[in-house]
Amino acid sequence: MDSMPSGEEVLLRMIEGDESAFTSIYRHYHPALYIYLLRFCKIPSLAEDLVHDVFLKIWEIRHRINPRLPFTGYLYRIARNHAFKTIQRIANDQALRTQLLQHLPLTGSGQPEQLVREKEYDRLFREALSRLTPQRLNVFRLCRQEGKSYDEAAAILGISRNAVKKHMVLSMRFIHNYIYRHGDLLLALLLAGKIF
Repeated sequence: MDSMPSGEEVLLRMIEGDESAFTSIYRHYHPALYIYLLRFCKIPSLAEDLVHDVFLKIWEIRHRINPRLPFTGYLYRIARNHAFKTIQRIANDQALRTQLLQHLPLTGSGQPEQLVREKEYDRLFREALSRLTPQRLNVFRLCRQEGKSYDEAAAILGISRNAVKKHMVLSMRFIHNYIYRHGDLLLALLLAGKIF
């Protein structure tokens, strides 16, 4: 295990169900993992919950851990995936979004931070659009930015209505995923509020 005295031995003991070894691993990795997850969500209490969830998952699947592979990479991959799933769940659930927005830290009146976040969202949104295929970009612009119906966009582009619908679904999915992966929880919530 990375920079932990007798790391592989402690990891092996945890895999076998030794709770004191698990506690040692938890104490060793908790601070760095907390900071890592805080970068994604920006909310200390949520980052702490995510850390606890990740370690609970580690304990539950400890028998599948290969002690010969770097534990840190495994731990951080689980943490990143759990953070993305949590962000997506919050962004897709109006009640959770509303509840979380009430607990977000704001600076002053909240206006300067909101402006910075909107600029960052706009930058990421433009980046995501620039990575769409030309056809998907055309469909997205016609339907979302110009307000055309699927039938109107299909007639303009000379493709079927179903093709327009498919391009829209794939475009929206790509934009969401891009912003989730390159932004943070607050941007994901902003995205959910703007697109839906």
